[in-house]
Amino acid sequence: MGDIPEFKRGQIVGARLAGASVTKTASLCDVSRATVSRVMSAYHQERRTTSNRINCGRKRKLSERDVQVVTRIVSKKHKTTAAQITAELNVHLNSPVSTRTVPRELHRVNIHGRAAIAKPLVTRANAKRRFQWCKERKSWAVDNVKHVLFSDESTFTVFPTSGRVTVWRSPKEAYHPDCCTPRVKHGGGSVMPALDPSVWAFRKAAAVMRPSAPVLKPCSSVKAEG
Repeated sequence: MGDIPEFKRGQIVGARLAGASVTKTASLCDVSRATVSRVMSAYHQERRTTSNRINCGRKRKLSERDVQVVTRIVSKKHKTTAAQITAELNVHLNSPVSTRTVPRELHRVNIHGRAAIAKPLVTRANAKRRFQWCKERKSWAVDNVKHVLFSDESTFTVFPTSGRVTVWRSPKEAYHPDCCTPRVKHGGGSVMPALDPSVWAFRKAAAVMRPSAPVLKPCSSVKAEG
């Protein structure tokens, strides 16, 4: 009966005391006949319409202010572990909590541990140059692209790519930079483009490419630093 609003329970009791039948009361209050009978039985036993479930159950270990502290910790360190979050939180608490309490409170505010989304490693400066390159050619038509030879040249260094990375985030933070893990081609390792032709990628936009087609480099090569 605790899931029925107090106002609704008052309506049910009022309708029954006014002489409405169980069926009529159920129809007026948009509830089932069983709900009407259950509310009236509780009313006759306790002579009230309020629920006994108010403030029932175990009291929460963390206050709303403590939960805000936890969310701030996670927002600054998305890739931290539950044990590290708990240790940092307990510094501010008089009564320490366990590592099971922190994830439970994070889940309550819709923050869960998820696998970080892999994305290409692009530096801020490189992304700015790519965006500028696209803006300068936003008015190009399909015919312009057909006469261009695109080349992709990259150099790579050893980069840690093994293992799954877990981050604490809300659904809307899925593609937040701090909630993604960078990835590079070739799975890491050391590659010299001049010696390895497979690193060079030429894509023709048309079946026949004219020899006089210009070669455009969208941006400088990306170097992944481990």
